[in-house]
Formats: sequence, structure tokens, C-alpha cells
Amino acid sequence: MEKNWSTVQLHCRECNARMMDYTLCQDDDRIVLQGITIKCNRCKRVMMLKKYTEGMIRKRADKGVFRI
Repeated sequence: MEKNWSTVQLHCRECNARMMDYTLCQDDDRIVLQGITIKCNRCKRVMMLKKYTEGMIRKRADKGVFRI
């Protein structure tokens, strides 16, 4: 199945709350959201993203939703 989304929603893996959207720029080797800290407002979990590439996000996303 071909995955050609223009945006990916970032959801909390623990409580499935939507945290933010990310617009893809179609470069699978590009490191994205490096050093960004995201806090879930529902379960208060804090994530710091490091070394995530667009290819990793696109590969792990399920129907345009990426759970971290």
C-alpha cells in the first residue's frame, strides 16, 4: 500500500490524544523535529524527539497517524 500523505498527525501512544500535526516535505532522509519536546495534555507524558526522519515517520504511521 502506497503511503502518500501530506500531513501526519502525532498522537500519544499511551492515551491516544492528538498532540500536533506535521506536514511532510517528501524527503525520507531528512531529520525532522530534532530537539522538540512535546507534552501530552491528557496523561502528562513528555517526549523529546531525536533522530526521527521523515522516512521513519511515514513507515510507522498508520492511516496518517503516528503514535509516539
